[in-house]
Amino acid sequence: MESIDWIDSEAPPLCLPDLRGKTALVTGVTQGIGRATALRLLDNGARVFGLARGELAPELTEYADHYKDYPCDLQHATAIDQVFGALTAETDQLDYVVNVAGRDPKFSNDSITAEQWDSLVDLNLRGYFWVIKRALPLLRRGSGKSIVNVSSINYRLSVPGRTPYSATKAGILGLTTGFARELGAEGIRINTVTPGWVFTERQVDEYFSGDGEVGNLAYLRDRQCFPLKIAAGDVANHILFYLSNVSRATTGHNSVVDAGWILE
Repeated sequence: MESIDWIDSEAPPLCLPDLRGKTALVTGVTQGIGRATALRLLDNGARVFGLARGELAPELTEYADHYKDYPCDLQHATAIDQVFGALTAETDQLDYVVNVAGRDPKFSNDSITAEQWDSLVDLNLRGYFWVIKRALPLLRRGSGKSIVNVSSINYRLSVPGRTPYSATKAGILGLTTGFARELGAEGIRINTVTPGWVFTERQVDEYFSGDGEVGNLAYLRDRQCFPLKIAAGDVANHILFYLSNVSRATTGHNSVVDAGWILE
């Protein structure tokens, strides 16, 4: 097999001065893309509120003056309602909302139960809607007025066992375009960032270590246009671009971050 020199490094930081002093809400901050997004916002001088079920990432504790997290099971609308009740005691406005939290389990069409379907849809799609719904009064009082949803190219790939997951990720695109039309008159923008295969800790543990590493890297190299191990920071940079006013002319857009896998 031909030896491949993979680009395996962290994405360079993105500096956007207009983020300084702004207030953001980011879901799924425990790890991966959510954590990378929160850290890059903080490094740009923003204040961040984080929602997640897991334990706080140690890196975020260094920003105690500008960061606060809220435990929240985003599968449940009542839990989101409760968090926003607490959040409004901390701030009277939000500039940005970033929906990242999600799961990507495999279910065979024959074995998936109604409870499993509901749980996945509640987190990956309804949770996005409910966070936006509850955030809107705060966003209307903010100045940034930008929302970013994170989807996945899986909805384009027809991967066996991923039908329910792909359905939720495709639904995020409809959620984004629907809100774009409804909220545009208020000056609120909303866009989607759609990653390919991102080398987060969990993905590396599951797919790029041990016996499956060589085969999965070969599969990836065959599909991407160039051999980049996409990092969470690569996706976070695109999210920050859409939050910033440098992208002020864009709403309802879908930015694909996949090293040229689906060439969209």
